[in-house]
Amino acid sequence: MEIFNSWEFWVILYLVSAVIFAHTFKRANRKMKDAGSLTILLEVFTALFALLFIPFFEFKISSDIGIYITLFIVTIIYAATDRLNIESRYGLDPSTFSMLKQLSTVFMIIFGLIFLNEELVLNKIIGAIIIVLANVILAFEKGKIKINKYFIMSFISNFLFAVAMLINVNISESFNLGIYTILTVGIPAIYIFIFGHHSVKELKNEFKLYDKKDFLISAFTWCLMLISSVKAYQVGSVMIVAPLFALTSIINAVIEFIFNKNKNKLVQKLISAILLIIGVILVRI
Repeated sequence: MEIFNSWEFWVILYLVSAVIFAHTFKRANRKMKDAGSLTILLEVFTALFALLFIPFFEFKISSDIGIYITLFIVTIIYAATDRLNIESRYGLDPSTFSMLKQLSTVFMIIFGLIFLNEELVLNKIIGAIIIVLANVILAFEKGKIKINKYFIMSFISNFLFAVAMLINVNISESFNLGIYTILTVGIPAIYIFIFGHHSVKELKNEFKLYDKKDFLISAFTWCLMLISSVKAYQVGSVMIVAPLFALTSIINAVIEFIFNKNKNKLVQKLISAILLIIGVILVRI
């Protein structure tokens, strides 16, 4: 289908699914008892929904052992980032989480300079500084910088995600996109289940706590987010796609204000979101 080669389609799909996910998951996780169990449940259901998308993409599975070694390393990091993100989403507004997520871009620039010997480009440095400034503004409360544990978890998560991206040599292109999504959420779920010493009974009890409609919508839209983000970068220009993805910050802030009547740091959020988009554009030029 021609629409599958349109980056505009995938960007719009990402923005819609990301916003729906942010708010439905925020409602769903209010009764969270154990973040590890919730992470596993979300990853498993997301993997199940990804099965539905296998027929929509070219069927291919890599035979390169190097790809699987990289995938093994990357999924370990994804397990850690997913676990941290679940808890940080619990304690942060969707708009705040969306903005902090852009810190991974800053880390990627730093890693590129240090490990890949990339050229020191002024606009990228300025863009990175603006992104950091946007997040500093976000941390201000009553004239002081206030950083809680959820803020720190998100910071660490974005650092780890940048590490994963550094060693991820476009392995998504070696697989059917539905299968790739299953691998990148299913394998981390197994890691967390084993090393977190979880049990099936524990997962069942955790699942009973949640509103099933919100939870299933969250898993489905997260699946759409993962697929659409990868596909958008595959068929579109990073310079265009990345700043548009950053629009989730503004959209979430507006939705929080209109529908949830959340006026908490609204002006700060909007200023941070605008700076964020400017910063992302600069680093992608």
